[in-house]
Amino acid sequence: MVTRETRSWDNYWKRGALHSCVSAADKQKQKEINDFWMELYAQFPDDVVSLDIGTGNGLLPSLAVDYANRQEYGWEIHGVDLADIDPVRDVPEAQDILDQVNFQGRIAAEELPFEAGYFDLITSQYAIEYSDMARSIPEMARVLKNGGIFCAILHSHNSIVVAQNNENAQEADYLLESDIFTECKQLLSLMLSGKASDAGIQTYSDQYVKNLMRLSESYHTPSSMNIIPVMQNSLMEIMKLSWKYHPQQILEMVDNARRRLEEQRDLLRDLVRSALDEENLETLLKQLKTLGFELTRCQDFCIGPKKIILGAHIQLKKR
Repeated sequence: MVTRETRSWDNYWKRGALHSCVSAADKQKQKEINDFWMELYAQFPDDVVSLDIGTGNGLLPSLAVDYANRQEYGWEIHGVDLADIDPVRDVPEAQDILDQVNFQGRIAAEELPFEAGYFDLITSQYAIEYSDMARSIPEMARVLKNGGIFCAILHSHNSIVVAQNNENAQEADYLLESDIFTECKQLLSLMLSGKASDAGIQTYSDQYVKNLMRLSESYHTPSSMNIIPVMQNSLMEIMKLSWKYHPQQILEMVDNARRRLEEQRDLLRDLVRSALDEENLETLLKQLKTLGFELTRCQDFCIGPKKIILGAHIQLKKR
């Protein structure tokens, strides 16, 4: 079912991100994650058929293509997502690689459009735990061959990813509950009306800037995404554009800024809700065991010299 959260993911992937959760600026962290998956792919021979569930813009399939091409393997690589994805269109800088993947959007993990026993390898990075796993896990098992491998990195309650994004969501809520967007539109309406004096506009503008600054100063635990300062800058930039666009367009820019923040908050909340605690993880492993899987690995997924926890890593073989 397409929900508000699904629409938010639609918009997120259309902005061209290859992945979520890890900042594009944190190249070392992303390299370690990529290396993890490359080590997995290195365990497989030629003629593999693989599926990535919740693929987004195809980070894992792109790594699989890269590995298979370097080995001169003829892998068949698929990626599905509930969001309305089109990675080849939305990530043009990776088009040559992504064009070698069979992508399908609007595909629920609970209803995969593949015949039974089609895949040798199924992967999921921060994805399948968003689904109804009472239905999606049996469906994953259905399309995996006997002897096939299921490998996933899952959001876990003890990971820094979940902790940081919970803080990010709280900061977004704080900003959305403030009057700052309404005040911005009131000031813009005053400026664009032509009815206020320059002195009156300056007074209102000075007060608005003070309110912006006070909002930031009153929030004592800024998140890793610095949501309040970033939005402050965005609103100030909109103010500077007020003389270049039609008044209605300027006011719509403010509404769009708020809407994007709401979407961002919804995605953050969705992430936090998906995180598995120890009991949830144990339930998942029992479910997999009843479906004929043999557990080969279950551990915290850690990176860096300080062993920062980014989630839970499970790997199983279907008997």
